[in-house]
This record gives sequence, C-alpha cells and structure tokens, in this order.
Amino acid sequence: MQKLLYFIVHFLFWSTFIALSWMSIKSNPDEIAFITGRLWAPVILMLWGAFNFYTFYFYFQPRFLDTRRYFRYLLVSVSFSVVMSAVFVGIFWLIYPEFREHAQQKYLESIAGSFLISQCGSLLRGFISWNENLQNRTALENQSLRNELAMLKAQLSPHFLFNTLNNIDSLIYQSQDEASAMLIKLSALLRYMLYDSDGKEVPLEKEIEYIYQLTELQRLRFEQPDYVALEVRQTNKELTIAPLLFLPFIENAFKFVSQPTAMPAIKIHVDASDQEVKLYCQNYFNPNAKKDPEKRTGIGLANARRRLELLYPNSFDLQIDAKANLFEVNLSIQLK
Repeated sequence: MQKLLYFIVHFLFWSTFIALSWMSIKSNPDEIAFITGRLWAPVILMLWGAFNFYTFYFYFQPRFLDTRRYFRYLLVSVSFSVVMSAVFVGIFWLIYPEFREHAQQKYLESIAGSFLISQCGSLLRGFISWNENLQNRTALENQSLRNELAMLKAQLSPHFLFNTLNNIDSLIYQSQDEASAMLIKLSALLRYMLYDSDGKEVPLEKEIEYIYQLTELQRLRFEQPDYVALEVRQTNKELTIAPLLFLPFIENAFKFVSQPTAMPAIKIHVDASDQEVKLYCQNYFNPNAKKDPEKRTGIGLANARRRLELLYPNSFDLQIDAKANLFEVNLSIQLK
C-alpha cells in the first residue's frame, strides 16, 4: 500500500511538471517551434529534470537535511543548480547552433528551474521519510502496548491462581470432596484463562459464564448460602469484550471480604445492554485489618485500571470507593 502511494505521488509530480513545462513552452511561439522541430529536445529536458530531482531525492536530502546541516544544504543547492544549468545549456549549445543566441537568457532561467525541481525532490523525500518514521513509531507504540497488555494479563492469572490454590490447600484437611470439586472448577477456569481468553476479545456471554464459575468456585469457602449474591442481566447477546477484565475486581472482593453486618457479604451485578456493560461489585471489609504488602500496593486493581486505559481509552468510567466497612467498585464500559 505504501509503495502504491509513493508511486502515485511521483506520478502526479511528473505529470504536473510536464503539464507546466508544456504550458510555458506553448505560450512562446519561438520555443514551441524549436521543441516541435527537434524531438530530442524534450527528452533532454526530461532527463535533466529527473537528474535534478532524484539527486536531491536520494542523496542530498538524506545527507544534509536529515542530519540538520542546513547551511551546507543551501550551498549545495545553489552550487548544484548553477552547475546543472551550465551542463543543460552546454548540451543544447553543442547540439543546436540556433540555440546559442538565447543561451544567456536560458542559462538564468534554468538555474531557477533546477533549484525549484531539486527542492521538490527534497520536499517529497522529506514527506516520505516523515511518513515512514510515523508508521514505524506507530508500529513500535502498538507493539509496546501489546507487550504491556500481555504483561498485565500475565500478572492477573498467577495472582488469581495463587489465591485459589491457597484456598484448596486449606480445604483439603476439611473436606476432600469439596477440595476435589474446587480443583475441577479451577481446571475449567484455567482452560478459559489459558486458551479461550487468548484472543483480543471474547463474547461477553463467555466472560459472564466465567464469572458464574468463578463465583461458584469461591462459594465453597463459605458456609452461608446467601454469602454471595450474583445478578446478571444481558439483553445484548452480540457484545464482545476483552477477556478477564472483571477478574481483579471480583477476586479482590473475595480476597478481602470480612464478616458482614448483613448478608450478602459480597454483591456482584453485571448489566449488559445496548453497547454498554456495567459491573457493580461490593464487599464488606475490615478497615482496621493489618494491610499486607500486596494490599498496600494494590497491584491487582492498578493493573485492571491500566488495562482499561489501554483497551478502552475514553470509553470507560471506573469508580472505586471505600467507606466505613464497605468497598465498592462501579465500572461501565462503552463497547463498540
């Protein structure tokens, strides 16, 4: 695509050059008579123009302008125009004796023409270099974003796995059947995290099913059946979303929940309608509890916000509030 664009730009320049040259020649009866009677004259003119243009395009512009040696570039431009004009006029002087009486006038005109054509070559080369640098910079930024997203996602999965395995380890001594059930559910969750969520986006329905499984896995930790309340409303079945976006908020609620003053201890609401999905997550916590290093740094929630900034810039609203003994997360995302 880029090569086609550059070809079109070159084609337009030379089409314009030929058209303007022909208009200039046509306005002078003597020049039109001279050109039409000598077929090699326009060929020499085109070759001379192309040499001016592409010498600056390929050599002088990268050598001097790209390296910011502007004064040297100006000296080279003027000197080159003077020399190339002398060559051009000299060729016509030798081939066409009738041209000699106009040589001095044409020499001055060709200096201006040579300088103008050369600068057009530099200008076009500068535009192409700028465009290539912009494309390279954009590609590097995109690659950097992809690497950062991959790193953030990689941090989420071990974080969840570490906490769940701790729960299973504690449960093994209490009930082997429940521990086995947890391992089966954990296997299903890991399959989703490792394979199904490998793409850029997944159907929102799959992500909601993942939330169901995650919640059921965590329910096994608690004796009260109403300890966790999960409510989902999805009216738009066609929505897709980046995978594992809700994991840090839900996992955070389960990790830091404390004895509630009223049931449920954890509330999770997911609402997907039109092109918007909302998550509301609330849990009781103990504000006087000793904070461990992970909680002090808030790595899970910080990573979640960073992923949202990268994936849905200017398309999400995240409010996190901790008051009294309630921790609340309100997240809304405008999906395309």
